[in-house]
Amino acid sequence: MWAVIGVWDIAPEKLDELRAQVPLMASSKVGTPGFVHGTWTLDGHMIQVYADEANARRYHDDMLARGFTDQPGVRCVVWAVAEVGAESQV
Repeated sequence: MWAVIGVWDIAPEKLDELRAQVPLMASSKVGTPGFVHGTWTLDGHMIQVYADEANARRYHDDMLARGFTDQPGVRCVVWAVAEVGAESQV
């Protein structure tokens, strides 16, 4: 499996606005090709797991091309694709 990993530095005045968008951001990924699992924190961290590298890179590149990784008051610190080596379940 492959993951798209994002970390953002969010200006304090943008935090509430972005936190309110987290449920929509998370639910909108369910139909994304290859999407397996995602986690979004309320402080600017995101990991989305994909079944294969091609779909992970497609999502990663699309977000860059559309300018969604950086916005006024929201600076992208990490935007990367990585192979997932292990998964754990309780």
